[in-house]
Amino acid sequence: MMSEVNERKILTITKNDNVLDLVKIKVRLDEHFYIFSRFMISRMLTLSRIKKLDAIQIAKDIKKQLIDRNSLEISSNELEAIIFQTMNKFGYQNNIQKYQMVSNFYRHRTPMIIIIFGAPSIGKSLLANNLAERLNISNVLQTDIVEMVMRSINPEQFNYDQNEDFITKFKKNCRLIRRGVSTDISKCLSEGKAVIIEGSAAMPEYYLEAIDKQDPQNDEQQLQLITSFTQNDIKLKKPQRKDLLLFNQQIKLNTQFKIIFPQPDQDLEDDQQIQKHLKLCKDLNKIDQSHSMILGFLPILSRNDHLYNIENNTSKKIPKDLIEEKLNQYQSIQNELLKQRSKCILLPINLHNLEETLDTMHDIILQKILDQST
Repeated sequence: MMSEVNERKILTITKNDNVLDLVKIKVRLDEHFYIFSRFMISRMLTLSRIKKLDAIQIAKDIKKQLIDRNSLEISSNELEAIIFQTMNKFGYQNNIQKYQMVSNFYRHRTPMIIIIFGAPSIGKSLLANNLAERLNISNVLQTDIVEMVMRSINPEQFNYDQNEDFITKFKKNCRLIRRGVSTDISKCLSEGKAVIIEGSAAMPEYYLEAIDKQDPQNDEQQLQLITSFTQNDIKLKKPQRKDLLLFNQQIKLNTQFKIIFPQPDQDLEDDQQIQKHLKLCKDLNKIDQSHSMILGFLPILSRNDHLYNIENNTSKKIPKDLIEEKLNQYQSIQNELLKQRSKCILLPINLHNLEETLDTMHDIILQKILDQST
């Protein structure tokens, strides 16, 4: 009996939602108009740190109000007033300013590039895809996919000297992949789009530079805490993870970064490659990045948690006898990336609570949007 009641409730909700969506409402914006979207409103509300279910309900309530008033055409200012009234009704009056800032940020088509660096098998793809859903970003660029495409077109370019050490080959690979993502980055900057770039084949020094060329200084106390964390000397509880995150975070948020393209390597590239390289540098330098929002994250894992991820990675199953070797390689990549921590915000991952890590990233991005909007 109870099951039948629940089924009727679900059918009623679905039916009511379908009826709401049958009614099209025009929203005037200057000389243009767009069709009101509950989905887009709920996404903007979620980005403003409103709970997902509440955001959906608020968007539904707004659409219902408009239909009840027979407001089938409305100005953007009138719609905004209704949104704020409804947010207040649901107890989110403190989020109104955030919504205004976020809405203004997207309205001005501000380019947004979020780069998630990090060693293999720490959960970058999972973080990137979940973050993209929260921020309503449709474009997630994976350096692993870019590498696969580049290898299929010209595998010879990945033939490195086998006598070179692992990190040297890793850095050369990152430099090569940087060329492969250049078109997507330039398009994002020039057309005012948003993208999340993630992958192991990426190093901060090949992507980010402070506009005044003065990267924030690293902190030795921070380095000691990081070293203890990554080598399992200490177990970080939530307040300690927050303390580690806060080291230099505000300085990095206040620092305006720009996207760079590394200068050609005379020892590795022939004349034709150097000319192509220089053209990419020149094209990127023509783009005004002063109003772009560019932010780098460096997620890190302790050695034990990294081992757990490697052992339980179903997409890249590693034979048991090679796990220790891979762990050492991946940890060496993490250590190399940590040398460039001044260019990005450290993110000690809570392996057992993905939402905590996502909330942290969400709050930092929102803070960056608010800072750039003021």
